[in-house]
Amino acid sequence: MSDINFWKPVYRLFKPDEPLMQKDLQDFYVRRDNSPVDNLVNLLAMEEEAAKFLLAGHRGGGKTTELRRLEQACRAEYTVVWVDTDTALDKFNIGYAEVVVLIGISIVQQLGNAGWSLPRQLEQDLLNSLARVTYQGKTTEGGQLELPKLFTELGMLLRVGFQKETTQTREVRPALSEIIDQVNTIITEAEKDRPKLLVIVDGLDRKDFEVALAMFSSSLFTDLACHIVYAIPISLRYSPAFRQPMEGFGHCLDLANIPVFRCDDRMCPTLVPDRVGRHILSIVIEKRLEKLGDAYTQLFMTDALDLLCEKSGGVMRDLVRLAKTACEVALRKQACQIDLATAQDAIREVRRTYAIEDYHFPELAVVHRTGSLTSQTYDSPREGKIVICDKLLHYKLILGYEDPKTGRWFDVNPIVVEDLNRWQATQD
Repeated sequence: MSDINFWKPVYRLFKPDEPLMQKDLQDFYVRRDNSPVDNLVNLLAMEEEAAKFLLAGHRGGGKTTELRRLEQACRAEYTVVWVDTDTALDKFNIGYAEVVVLIGISIVQQLGNAGWSLPRQLEQDLLNSLARVTYQGKTTEGGQLELPKLFTELGMLLRVGFQKETTQTREVRPALSEIIDQVNTIITEAEKDRPKLLVIVDGLDRKDFEVALAMFSSSLFTDLACHIVYAIPISLRYSPAFRQPMEGFGHCLDLANIPVFRCDDRMCPTLVPDRVGRHILSIVIEKRLEKLGDAYTQLFMTDALDLLCEKSGGVMRDLVRLAKTACEVALRKQACQIDLATAQDAIREVRRTYAIEDYHFPELAVVHRTGSLTSQTYDSPREGKIVICDKLLHYKLILGYEDPKTGRWFDVNPIVVEDLNRWQATQD
């Protein structure tokens, strides 16, 4: 028999919605062969002009953790500005206008925090440009405008969204080019006697496909005169609608999921387990348990851990969520170990969070057979014509992998394969 005091420390180690940061990044990070960080560091070092990079991957695939590693690796050579759009912007009212303004004020604030004093004339020019957005159609309520006060008020406005605050969104647009010009002047002045700027923009990968497409199709995202790395949704990366806008960015790097099955020479999925990938995933669990001492080192039975790794599809967040759910199930059973039956129960609970529409199944079948995405469309009553695989990628019903020899391939998320098999049985 086991009680809550036994499971509490384990449960608290598995936080699927929190990326690894600071001490946890040092203690729990497991290096993956396909990490784009080293490549990004090298590309940044070779670029003389301001370069714009995209980092694509599934939600929960580990992009934020890898970007934190990039931040650490570049601190000695750059003034790194971290921009978290999730905390600073309203997730339901966000467009390129809000993002561009947020990046601009984040750069100025970070330069100030790093000890750089903004010249008075540049400060005044920036004040005037930002005031056009902040006080549009309003009074300044008296008093002299100052950047700290303006940043505070603009921050509150960003959390609401320009579209809600103004009667017409386009009223904000004329000020954006002016704001970018002012920020670029500040960047040029600051880099005369300071390290170059590197801006890392996190959180945009969690936006809906249509919102992300509209934002990244704007040329304003490439107009700021400093190195910028944007995280983008995996569905945007492979959408035909984004192929032309993507040419405006220097490089698009991929953070592929860790494979749990192997592909064949034609990049078609197989049922052959990828032992290297599953070993990496198991280490992710084991490193956390090591922190609790010997009493927890054998907490997951070997077959249970292997099944959880398989059904995670190699997505880090989903692996951590499955482990956490397995702890909940074990507590309910008053068990002191996670065996195969407990892992199976946890998988069934997590599986309920995935929704598959009838029109998804034919495309899932094709991808599971060929390892390739399709361009088949569907007329959705709510969204109009959509590319089905864009949605399947967004909702992680399809996952992407990278084979060092054959290249990029795709497969159905292992946690929903049984649903696909049942559907195919009815078709047969």
